[in-house]
Amino acid sequence: MAEKEKSPEEKEQQTNNEKTGSEQPAPEKTTPEPKKPLEGKPDQQKKKEKKGKPGAPEGEAPVKKKEHDENFNYIVRVANTDINGERSVVQGLTQIKGIGRHMAVFIADTAGINRNAKFGNLPEPDIQKLKDALETIDETAPAWMLNHRKDLYTGEDMHLISTDVATRLRDDVNLMKMIRSYKGVRHEYGLKVRGQRTSSNGRKGLALGVSKRREAPASSGKKEEKKEKE
Repeated sequence: MAEKEKSPEEKEQQTNNEKTGSEQPAPEKTTPEPKKPLEGKPDQQKKKEKKGKPGAPEGEAPVKKKEHDENFNYIVRVANTDINGERSVVQGLTQIKGIGRHMAVFIADTAGINRNAKFGNLPEPDIQKLKDALETIDETAPAWMLNHRKDLYTGEDMHLISTDVATRLRDDVNLMKMIRSYKGVRHEYGLKVRGQRTSSNGRKGLALGVSKRREAPASSGKKEEKKEKE
């Protein structure tokens, strides 16, 4: 069914509504208010303050490092090695080749010197005590602390220091090579000596890929010879 025609009064009311709708002012655009920063927890604020480096307070000069005395020795010569004077006694003794931390503690205790004292502050008599203790390690230290026990020629237990370590090691390796022992032969070829694997580790030299042999091209001369024979 067709829709009923509207009365003239309804048409006028519809036109009036359309005009009023078009004439209504557009809503004003309002700028959004800026969001307030969320206040963090006091623990987080403290962490942020700790991360930042605290500046020096106003009116105060920066604190300078303590300078050493005039008698401070920055380098001390012991057992043919230069020891840094700013290190402690135990740390300084470990700079000598052949002396580890345990042995350094033992030497400092036998000499009667404070382990934590700086090497540069030690007077000359204390340094001499350390030198004497180094020379008598073989007699004072127990056998299990020594680094060269049951010497091949003398059969004694001794502790090697400084350049003696390298020279004795070189002599022992040359002796093994001379008598053609298993370890000596391995030393000669530059292979692992103490039973390590060699298939995956310890490789030396350039890595070369697998190279295939070039096949010779099919010789045409043989075919011609066969034809001539036929």
